Amino acid sequence: MSETMKEVVRKIKILQTRLEIAKFGNRKPLGRFDSCICMTAVHSVLSKTKPIGLSPTEHPDMEKLKAHVQHKTGAMDKDGILKYLARVRNYGCGRKYFDFWSYWNERPNFKVEDLKEENRKRFEELRDFSEQFEEIVGIKGYIAWDVAESIQIVREAYLCGYLDESTCIEIIADFGRMAMHTYEDWTDFAISYLCGGCYFIYENNGKEDEVESMCDTICNALEELFFSENNSIWAKFEWFKEKNYFNGFRASEKLVEKKIGCYVTDRISMDKCQIKYMERQLPNPQYPDSGWKFLAGDETMEYMSNPENIGIFPLNLIANWDKDILPFLDAPIGSVYVRNEEGQFELRKKEEE
Repeated sequence: MSETMKEVVRKIKILQTRLEIAKFGNRKPLGRFDSCICMTAVHSVLSKTKPIGLSPTEHPDMEKLKAHVQHKTGAMDKDGILKYLARVRNYGCGRKYFDFWSYWNERPNFKVEDLKEENRKRFEELRDFSEQFEEIVGIKGYIAWDVAESIQIVREAYLCGYLDESTCIEIIADFGRMAMHTYEDWTDFAISYLCGGCYFIYENNGKEDEVESMCDTICNALEELFFSENNSIWAKFEWFKEKNYFNGFRASEKLVEKKIGCYVTDRISMDKCQIKYMERQLPNPQYPDSGWKFLAGDETMEYMSNPENIGIFPLNLIANWDKDILPFLDAPIGSVYVRNEEGQFELRKKEEE
């Protein structure tokens, strides 16, 4: 390890220890969507924009913003940006770290000998660089970096008009879920983000002095997010904990062949209310979506307008949870079924809508 990297690792470990022993008092709860947006808070500190809401600023410099999105994604349209985000999700810094980790633990995901010599040398170089952070982040690696950077790109693409609101919310929820399943708290997330940022710089230019500069920049932002009087967002709010949906119920049968999802309100998944209303809408073409939405029937418009009250689940899980819905799952788009007083689903007629 070079002297520069020894200093980088030393700084990260000092900050990690400081965060682990810090006492932040009673943190306020934060909803799922707001928690996802707050994962971009380092960007908010550095660019002096908002760490809440889908739009990072109310007064964007559109020319500068579009140039930045193009620089990051190589695209200036919806399809190109979605391809970029899919690439980051499936083979970003986090996935590469897992490949490195598989070698350190003698369970390689592939044979490095099968790579072309140039690719093998590159892989080994990046693997050796990342090994300097293994003791710090463990198996969690750099996922936080991919998540925060992607959510920020979504926010900026929304401002540019490249992505519509519903698409943005779905993508942000997807990336946010990755982080929520991986990290225990903001400290855990912050250290992973810091190491991921250092790796990202090294992968792109190979200059250790710039790695140290990136480390200092992120560390200064984290100082604000945890310890400043006015901007300590990650010290004030709780890390969002996943809900215990369906009380841990697992699908025991394969009742739906395709791996497709559906929308289910918390009145069903959390409050264990019976499904009394099911509607098949036009599926989202960007996701393996069945188009089905399941409700308890007593949800208000206000309740339904809050994305925190609606979850996305495998349709097979819901079919196992309530097998009464099985006969209707192949119904055409636009179909609406309501459970009657006898407990049977019946097709709602157009005039009743």
